[in-house]
Amino acid sequence: MNTSTDNVALDFLNDLAFQLSSRDIELPPFPDVYTRILGALNDPNLSMARLAKMVTAAPDLCVRILLLANSALHNRAGVEVVDIGAAVSRLGVSAVRNATVAVATREMFDCPRSSPIWKTLEQLRSTSVHTAAYASVLADYAGMPEDKDDAMLTGLLHNVGHFYILTKSRQFPEFVKEISIEDWVPGVGCALIENWGFPEPIAKAIDVQNDQERTHFGPADLADILRAAKLMVRMAESGDPEAVLDEIDWRHSPDLIKLDINPDNVLDIFNGFADEVNLFRSALK
Repeated sequence: MNTSTDNVALDFLNDLAFQLSSRDIELPPFPDVYTRILGALNDPNLSMARLAKMVTAAPDLCVRILLLANSALHNRAGVEVVDIGAAVSRLGVSAVRNATVAVATREMFDCPRSSPIWKTLEQLRSTSVHTAAYASVLADYAGMPEDKDDAMLTGLLHNVGHFYILTKSRQFPEFVKEISIEDWVPGVGCALIENWGFPEPIAKAIDVQNDQERTHFGPADLADILRAAKLMVRMAESGDPEAVLDEIDWRHSPDLIKLDINPDNVLDIFNGFADEVNLFRSALK
């Protein structure tokens, strides 16, 4: 870069840094077609026929739903479906909701393959799906089956703050390394989730996801599950799970204590859910 471009980039990133630190940011709206679908999914009287009709208004979502319905996770009998109505009926509300969120966030935070941030965005998306998979199985493990859907959504959405910051600064990717993105990701993500109208516990879990010593009264919550899911993902993606575990201060990990995850059982939990997690990841990718 020349000096003039350097100055423009620094001015831009200084302004972005101020916006992020003050949370005075321009929040992108959730796409209308997906907002309508998510709203309908909250209707207990929603029929699968009406849902299928709504989904047809979003071609990319139709493709994702058909692929998901024919994946190993949802098609264990090996019977292929080619009709969107049959696919929606096979998946049910929870899986359609997750597919809708995944497709919508991809559309909102996308860039050409030629972009210098494309690989980073793809890695973030992969990590989000991986985290959602672990959050889902950990909700069951923790005896919180009623929170399984929200846990999965929390995992899918926990990186939206990172998506936002990267796509806002895509013209100066090399300068992004100069600012502490991780310090702002949770707060920006929380602001986005609140703006999009997702449940308050999901927004709160995303806001406190980096608070290693957070404590609270009562049983485990979504934030505890999210932090534990992120740990499992780090273990998986590191290639050396035991090295990751060596870095944990177990006495000061209240989230793991709440979930009854400890040095004696963590590897059993991690390995025991591997097949289910991999099926989920393959289906949502």
